[in-house]
Amino acid sequence: MGADWLDALESVGGRLVPAARVFVDSEPPPAPGVGGSGIRWLAAQLEDFVDRDTDDAEDDRFVEGAGSLLGLLLIHHLGGQARERDGCHRVQLGRFGWFDPFGAIQDSLDAEDPRSRLSEYLSVAEREAAEQGPVSRVVRAFANTLEQERPDLDIESHFELTVDLNNGASVDLGRLERVARGEDEDAMKEAARRIVSMLPGADTQQATPWHEAAPRLLPRLVSRRFLDSLPREQSLYSEDVCDDVHLALQLRYGERARYVRPSEVDGWALERTAVRQQAIENLSSKSRKLRLERLSDGVLRVRQGDGLDGVRLLLPDLSARLRRLVDTQWVATAPHRDVLLLGYGEAVHELAKRAEDAVLRAPHPISASLFAVTPHGPRALPR
Repeated sequence: MGADWLDALESVGGRLVPAARVFVDSEPPPAPGVGGSGIRWLAAQLEDFVDRDTDDAEDDRFVEGAGSLLGLLLIHHLGGQARERDGCHRVQLGRFGWFDPFGAIQDSLDAEDPRSRLSEYLSVAEREAAEQGPVSRVVRAFANTLEQERPDLDIESHFELTVDLNNGASVDLGRLERVARGEDEDAMKEAARRIVSMLPGADTQQATPWHEAAPRLLPRLVSRRFLDSLPREQSLYSEDVCDDVHLALQLRYGERARYVRPSEVDGWALERTAVRQQAIENLSSKSRKLRLERLSDGVLRVRQGDGLDGVRLLLPDLSARLRRLVDTQWVATAPHRDVLLLGYGEAVHELAKRAEDAVLRAPHPISASLFAVTPHGPRALPR
């Protein structure tokens, strides 16, 4: 059968398919088949590679190629698809299962017995597909609790332990995963109930007093489409920023966050501008240093990785910071909450294309609109 089976997985394998093809072509024939023969072929490559004298670049290429092939072998055997978020590639197995084929290959290479370690990871993948793995059982427990206690909410998308709900809330289940390690189902279910009880929109939710809200308050950019999709009883406080981008407010509680309702803002006995200013000040305190990643000549990305990168478009000193790098007119775009792209000059065309691509991939897109970064805040550019 050779490796022709890779062609049939192009629709679900994504970028894993071309990487796996390059890897297979770089190794001596015969090419790997599927199922057990493919795994045995891959295990033999692992054992052979361990004995080679290689540099870091060769190690990286092997992990990328072997990890891609492992992911596709699992998709073929267990069903699933390759998924990517913010440059992180994983394999989704079943509804809730997730597997990192690249981490499995790297760890197997570092093990005393690569073949046995690979076998252990295959068992983990099978448990993930059966919703009994370390990730899938946690997400399943949360989903079941959500269905029982908040039938008004649904899981819209998820990536490993990050779950995005249809009301815009994003929940990190890392703490629930740590509870689940003890194999205590009752403790895991109780922890899931506590997380669900903190979600926004419950009729019994009490307003947070200002002295508790002020240090937790943070801004969040949302789209008009998102606001229009919410049920009337789940209305959120929002303000126009410009174009099709709006500002909402969130209260953060460690790994969880909830949106602020209009009635809460009105009940804080402050001018709305003062509430917004507090949120921006809290954002500024988390942005004293910005990690800027160069994507190409003239295009940068803010990559703090804290879920606040998109809204850093509103930092009062963003224009001054950027002009210290290159004294010119900068343009920005925030296609979703975790991405703020910045560019100037001829690179603005590339910036627009990257924004459009990011909006298409995002579970909760904001906008592909471009904004001039000025000392007075973002200003919409003509489309």
